Amino acid sequence: MEESVSSWTSIWSVLCPVEKRGTNTLDECQQLCLQLILLVFISAASAYHFGRQLYTVVRTQRQKWTIRVRIFIVAMLAVVPSARIYFDMIQGVTLWPIDILQACFETITWIIHLGFLLSLRKHGNINSRGPLIIVVLWAFAFVLSITWLQEGLGKVSWGWRILPMIFQFFYGLTLIPSGQGVIITRLNQDQEERQALLSTRYVRFQQNLEEAPLGPAQDNVPCLSRILFYWVNDLIDKGVQGALRKVEDLFDLPECLSVVAITEKFQKSIDKTRTLFWALHKSFGREFYTIGLLRFFGDISGFAGPLLLGGLIGKETDDGSETSPFFYALGLFGSAIVAALSSVHFNWRISLVTMRMRVAIVTAIYRKSLEARGLRNSRPDILNLMSTDTDRIVNSCVSFHSFWSIPFQLFTTLYLLYTQVGVAFIAGVIFAIALIPINRWLAVRIAKLSQGLMTAKDARVGLCSESLVGAKQIKLYAWEDIFVSRIEELRGTELKFLAKRKYLDAVCVYFWATTPILMCLLTFGMSVLTGNILTPATTYTSVALLNMLISPLNAFPWVLNGLTEAWVSLKRVQELMSLPNIDLTQFYSPAENAKSTRKERPVVLSIEEADFDFESHRRRDGNEIVLDDVVDFRLKNVSMVVRKGELVCLKGPVGGGKSALLSAIVADLNLDRGTVSIQDLHSGFGYVSQSPWLQRGTIRENILWGGVFDEQRYRNVINACALGEDLTQLGGDQVGVGEGGRTLSGGQRARIALARAVYQNKTIYLLDDILSCVDAHVATHIVRHCLLGLLATKTRIIVTENRVLHHNASQILQIDQGRVIDCELLSDSSDFSDEETECRETFTTVRLDGEEDKKSLDSVMLEESREYGTISSNVIFTYWKAMSGTVAFSVFLSILFMQTSRNISDIWLAHWVGQYTPNATNTTELPSVGYFLGIYAGLASCNSLFTLARAFLFAYAGIRAAREIHQRLLKRVFATKFQFFDVTPLGRILNRFSSDTYTIDDSLPFIFNILLAQMFGLAGAIIITLIALPWLVLLIVPMCPVYFNLQSRYRHASRDIKRLSSNALSPLYAHFTETLQGMATIRAMRASGRFRRDFLVKVEESTRAQLAASAAQQWLALRLQFLGATLVGGAGILAALTSAHETSPSFVGLAISYALSITSLLSGVLNALAETEQELIAIERVNQYCHLEAEVNSEGCVDPPFAWPYQGVVCFDTVVMKYRDHLPLALKRVTFKTGSFTSVAIVGRTGAGKSSIIASIMRVAPISLGKVMVDFLDVSTLPLSILRNRIAIVPQEPFLFGGTVRENLDPWRQHFDSEIWSAITMCLAGHIVHSLGGLGGFIAPGGSNISAGERQLLCLARARLKNAKVVCIDEGTAHLNASTESAIRTVLRVAFRGSTVIFIAHKLTGLQDADHIYVMDNGEIVESGPPDTLMGDSTSLFYSMLQEQKHSDPTSTS
Repeated sequence: MEESVSSWTSIWSVLCPVEKRGTNTLDECQQLCLQLILLVFISAASAYHFGRQLYTVVRTQRQKWTIRVRIFIVAMLAVVPSARIYFDMIQGVTLWPIDILQACFETITWIIHLGFLLSLRKHGNINSRGPLIIVVLWAFAFVLSITWLQEGLGKVSWGWRILPMIFQFFYGLTLIPSGQGVIITRLNQDQEERQALLSTRYVRFQQNLEEAPLGPAQDNVPCLSRILFYWVNDLIDKGVQGALRKVEDLFDLPECLSVVAITEKFQKSIDKTRTLFWALHKSFGREFYTIGLLRFFGDISGFAGPLLLGGLIGKETDDGSETSPFFYALGLFGSAIVAALSSVHFNWRISLVTMRMRVAIVTAIYRKSLEARGLRNSRPDILNLMSTDTDRIVNSCVSFHSFWSIPFQLFTTLYLLYTQVGVAFIAGVIFAIALIPINRWLAVRIAKLSQGLMTAKDARVGLCSESLVGAKQIKLYAWEDIFVSRIEELRGTELKFLAKRKYLDAVCVYFWATTPILMCLLTFGMSVLTGNILTPATTYTSVALLNMLISPLNAFPWVLNGLTEAWVSLKRVQELMSLPNIDLTQFYSPAENAKSTRKERPVVLSIEEADFDFESHRRRDGNEIVLDDVVDFRLKNVSMVVRKGELVCLKGPVGGGKSALLSAIVADLNLDRGTVSIQDLHSGFGYVSQSPWLQRGTIRENILWGGVFDEQRYRNVINACALGEDLTQLGGDQVGVGEGGRTLSGGQRARIALARAVYQNKTIYLLDDILSCVDAHVATHIVRHCLLGLLATKTRIIVTENRVLHHNASQILQIDQGRVIDCELLSDSSDFSDEETECRETFTTVRLDGEEDKKSLDSVMLEESREYGTISSNVIFTYWKAMSGTVAFSVFLSILFMQTSRNISDIWLAHWVGQYTPNATNTTELPSVGYFLGIYAGLASCNSLFTLARAFLFAYAGIRAAREIHQRLLKRVFATKFQFFDVTPLGRILNRFSSDTYTIDDSLPFIFNILLAQMFGLAGAIIITLIALPWLVLLIVPMCPVYFNLQSRYRHASRDIKRLSSNALSPLYAHFTETLQGMATIRAMRASGRFRRDFLVKVEESTRAQLAASAAQQWLALRLQFLGATLVGGAGILAALTSAHETSPSFVGLAISYALSITSLLSGVLNALAETEQELIAIERVNQYCHLEAEVNSEGCVDPPFAWPYQGVVCFDTVVMKYRDHLPLALKRVTFKTGSFTSVAIVGRTGAGKSSIIASIMRVAPISLGKVMVDFLDVSTLPLSILRNRIAIVPQEPFLFGGTVRENLDPWRQHFDSEIWSAITMCLAGHIVHSLGGLGGFIAPGGSNISAGERQLLCLARARLKNAKVVCIDEGTAHLNASTESAIRTVLRVAFRGSTVIFIAHKLTGLQDADHIYVMDNGEIVESGPPDTLMGDSTSLFYSMLQEQKHSDPTSTS
């Protein structure tokens, strides 16, 4: 054994003689050994990848040139060693064996690498840099070439050392441009040899490698892959390739995240426990609590770092074993690895639990919303329950484990501090403890402000939602400024809470950032003042422990705050869960129990002496309300019996209770007394409400409504509902329907809703005034083919004034003031006349799109647009501009000064400690302790001031940006085109005003602040570390390619995953919004189960995106922490190697302590950068809407005269118009001219283009050809605000918003009360206003507390109050009964006698009072003339339409 040792010693002495060895740095021999080892690795890596070229690639020109330059450089590197040896031999320089060995290694290595580069020209990956390992090894080689030059600068042959460094530098420059090549083919490894022999031609690459599905996350993967998150590589690779474009590209949910299983289990738990808290505990408690073991192991391993650091630094001054420092260094590495695995797997397991909890809570909220009674007018609040409150509850899972972990960390750290500095630690601890009540007070204040902020946000989102629902009507009334100012007023209140909270957050940030240096100042100051001497081991162990103490102390108040907020949110959700369900078995009784006197037909519905009232009552808290006048509508003493197959007609005055009776039958009202009996409880009703509700989707999807497609039945239903001609005009039944049916006319919406109900094949049909918004021809067709045709054997209860239906009715019920009265049946049964023109059987020509997907052409059905790849610099500039350049620059300066002062104070501490080490000389001549302590205190004070400035400047900048961006978003959305609201779902727009705005308000400034602090902290740490321990560059530089590769790959994937996650929320919210809007229809038709299933599908898509995001985060975190562990271990090895150097031990301790912090800083920078990019997606999404296309020439180019319009002359000159590019023309060269102060009626069948006349006047859509003139001014040249303000309009959909009667009628507050009452009285709406409590009475959002007819009367009163010279009324009497309609027509003649009235009419009654009638068909005016002329012309279309109406309503008069 001794002989072998002596032989190795002799070999080493021959290879590397004493002349090449040193003591003060890494000597020449040690560097040569490192170079030889590195050259072996470069050779092995080059040879391996030379033989493993699986891809054939076509390079770009730039890539070809960089590879050629690299080949030349490597060829030179291969030649240099031989040339060096040759010239050394000529000059007589002594050559040692190790010099010859080095030259041979270098030549062989670079020749092998040259072969790899030659193959890289046509093979490899799409980038030209080569594998990551090659880049890392180059970085090692470059650093060693610099140290090799530095070591030999004083020698004769230093010129031969600078050449490799220059070549390595230029080699590195060629790695900067990457480019994107094109993969041509990939050879199967098993067939490579055969393929080369069989064919020499290229095969085009047919399928992208990343298109294969990823499968379930983490299921069926090896244990090691699960531990190291290797299974996530496939997801990251797809992200790098840009293949993450839809949710299907992500992982499937693993078995533990099965949405159906979680939902069923949680529902059983909540049914048993009745409380949300205990249901969560029962469902997820066991796994949730056991995860805490991982947190415990992570905390334990965290304490090993400071102790091992102290031991390592202590060995530098002690005469201990030479191997002990290396054991300490390995211990540092091992403890860092254990901490990394524990923390990452804790975060992963807790994320799985939180995702399961989220699934359980949101599905429970949705289920309860479908089943609970009393949800009216609470949609924004419920949306917040599903988003913000759910987030708080699931985020509290981490806070719970921090609640026990933080005290454990505190007590352990305090004990270890005591062992290092004795009682001196009390000074710093007292300061930290003093901050606890301050932080607690701040946390309580912030919690209260957060509650106020949420309340303010609820109010703003509620108003935004209401405004967006009625956005088209708001624009028609030119009320944009009113609603923008109302929303901004609520936004101002919200920002006040936000500002107060942000400034308190700034105080917290100040304490958090200054606590480390202040605690060090107090602790070490007390230590030296009590006579102790600071040593490097004690000082830097204490610094590490103090740093460990700071985070728990600062976090604890926020943990308590998070738990408190979660408890508040839990109670908010519990309030919803505690609402009583609609128990249909309690509401209904079996029909067999009803009294029956007729035996031929069974009773299917009976109501006996029942009283009903609404869930919500009219408000009584207004200042100007006359309380005695406020009346809560209710149905009283209702009794009716309906038998199978009967036709029951309901009639009565406006606001009498017709719609309320249908609502009572479907259990949408409260049953106070009496009984309601039905034959079949579970089949439900075929229900069509007065305001038809449709979903976003195709026409076919809305009609089928989840049913099986039966083509023959489907065609029959389309024909019976008179939809054939409409489908032909629209281009088929695959045309998209906007949310709520906004892209269709009122008549089309009603008929599609009717077709949906008919297709469901129910026993009982409840139809609320479906004929009022269709013309006579269509009404006749529906009555004959649908109501008395397809539904002839069904039980039908219909609100209608149609005389044909009254003649065929089994019962006619008069409803007035909530009371139901039987009316006499008409004596003769009316049949359809033989003279009636048979309606065309258009269903035979209807194209039912099966093969051709119309959705691809229809902008209504487009998915939410999203960007791909890197965040645009324009997005960052948008946020910078919103903060204001001056403020943003001030923030950067304050952070720079803060970090600089912090680093200088640490250097001064190291200098101070270094003066009092045992090896220091002339200690008697040193300045006093007070000198060092005073300067340290001054630096700490400067750092404190800069930190304070940075915290408050950033808070101010964030608030300024939030205000500016929301203001731009709001104004742009209300200034955009009408078509935007037709094709964009409400949930998608609302998402910008809720979750995206919340991100910009709160999350983005928070994470951006962290990013800047971490970036400056990392830069400072690296600079200080390299100054104190320069040899650490051997580790840092080679780690840079690895770090940048990780961050590049992760950021590519995380951006798209975040976008998918954000976009997956919009369908979730949109579906929930649609569900709440159509709740009555869903419940009545017993479709709750299907809607729950659809919701689960959308929850699954959202959860898949969240799962992918969490998996990618943990994949990154583990690798970064492994990098950090390598850095810490390497720093320890270098410290051990340099223990004999003359470097001050204090600076070595400083370097290693900073190296320990670099671990978290590397992870922090990349996480913060990735999260900032992800949060910037909110800016990107909002910025998309901030650049919406404005209405054409909205500012106008001509200002009209003051009194314009003064005559009311409207002239159309060959007007051509269509609403969207892919749609057919709505108007085709329409030309007409009205007289001054005339009454013009425009009639025609549904879809003929009647409403498009008004749309052209009001510039709803741009005119393609021609012009519209009003009093000889082209309306396209006028400012939109003036045009729409000067023309009065009563839109097809009567619009009322939440507020008082006065605000709804006179939002600009331009009229006296007497004028308002005059208009109300003139429009027969006095009794409505009185019942609400006067002009101060409250109208619910959307006018939901009054009937549709009453809403229409108030809209007429609003138009009358405007006193405009041009009045456009679009089906202004559609929802009125015959008597009220007749009275209103008489009123209109008087009220608008000084105006030109353009009246769109479906019903032809009363048109004899019009001065002129225009008949439209298919977008053209086909007839025009005075009423008498058209009525007298038996060949006219108007005459035939009038005859059709007479046949459908024999008692009607013209």
